[in-house]
Amino acid sequence: MLLVDFPSIVKKYAPWFEHCFSPEGYEHFKKAVSGFIISENKTLEAINRMFVHSPRHQASFNKFFNRQNFDLEQVNQARLDMLQSSPGTCFKEKGVLSVDSSLLKHYGKHFDNIYYHYDYVHKCYRWAHDLVTLHYSDDLTDYPVLWRMWEPPDWEAVATYLREQGFVINEEKWNSRYDQPQKWRNYIRSRYRIGREKHPGVVDIYKSKNLIALDLLRNFCSMYPDCNFPVAMDTGFTSAELCRAISEELGLDYVGTLREEQYVTDLQTGQELQLQELVKKLREDPCLRKKIQKTGFTYKGEKQICYAYFANYRVRGFDKKQRLVISFLREDLSDRPTFTITNRLNWRPSGILRIRRHRWPVETYHQEGKAEGLEEYQVRNEKAIQTYVAFVVVAYSMLKCTVHDSDLLSSIQQRLQTEMNNTLPFLRRLMKAEGLALLIEHIFVMMKKGQTMEKVFQGLAPSIVYA
Repeated sequence: MLLVDFPSIVKKYAPWFEHCFSPEGYEHFKKAVSGFIISENKTLEAINRMFVHSPRHQASFNKFFNRQNFDLEQVNQARLDMLQSSPGTCFKEKGVLSVDSSLLKHYGKHFDNIYYHYDYVHKCYRWAHDLVTLHYSDDLTDYPVLWRMWEPPDWEAVATYLREQGFVINEEKWNSRYDQPQKWRNYIRSRYRIGREKHPGVVDIYKSKNLIALDLLRNFCSMYPDCNFPVAMDTGFTSAELCRAISEELGLDYVGTLREEQYVTDLQTGQELQLQELVKKLREDPCLRKKIQKTGFTYKGEKQICYAYFANYRVRGFDKKQRLVISFLREDLSDRPTFTITNRLNWRPSGILRIRRHRWPVETYHQEGKAEGLEEYQVRNEKAIQTYVAFVVVAYSMLKCTVHDSDLLSSIQQRLQTEMNNTLPFLRRLMKAEGLALLIEHIFVMMKKGQTMEKVFQGLAPSIVYA
């Protein structure tokens, strides 16, 4: 794909970011975001070669990413300001925040902060970065608000710090840390969880994904103190520690997800049992089954129906009572249930499940973001990787703004004479079609000026051959 001009989406929304860069950097920024929207090959070299009229030395484009002579927090704030400027994408009263992580997989280990993660989707280990995202969702839109890369732990540095604070680290485990690295990691990981409570300074050496999520939520509350959105989480983030911090420190409500192995205690009988055992009782006990209600809620304009049991329980590990909702899609309760908790003991299942449903867009974003290049970077150093991911997020957000920009969509439709579809994949294809139309027009103008087809093609051939 060759471009003779920036896509109209980039031309419309790039001015929100101009103050973040030098004049040369601003051109690099527009080029990068255009490439993430349009190019199939999202390496820096491929993106740089896309542009016919403004070829810049590849080294200059690479340095723009590697040196990061701009403030990514300022870029992200400009992105959020852009999103808040539109009624379709601004924060709304019934908005929901969610936290999630996603592995950005790579072949090879020669990247800063890459780690050999277990991939629960494909049931194997692979080299990857772990991206933690704080996402916003309402019935009209959704997009990432803040994000951060998880950094691999230096367990020896953690242990050294804790030892210096007088925290006990088993001497035998310490001495065998090189001979038995797996046992050492398992041991120090458990000691870290305990030691962090007594010596919180250790988090400056290593932060778990849950602590990163808490930092992102703290930052959001500092940036938008008047926004009181509930926080939706999957099983990986629904820990007693994070839930307590969200509720007590930040003053927000949460809707979390439990595994079927989790133990809960009935407040009336005092009986403790696993959730899977409670489900068995729901299916077999006629008295309990009568408590299951048909529940409906609206999600992005569509009515969702499920069958829910709800009551207040004590959850093992949590110091306060939780409202538990066990929901099924089928009336006969034959499908696999979901287990949802919240700190709000008087909420109805419909409201709890509506909030929980708004957790799914963050997973969709991780998939669509990968289509825009989240997994395709070949840059190696930490700053370049951060810049790359930040600009992919900008590209995604520009597309989200375009969905609600009737004036821009109308002008594109008139120019290309095509039916409109507001999905992000369609908008990317639309920008490719626009780029092709402009390229054809460029060739026509060059030939009208007297250049031969052979001469025009010679100017395009290097980029075509590379692509």
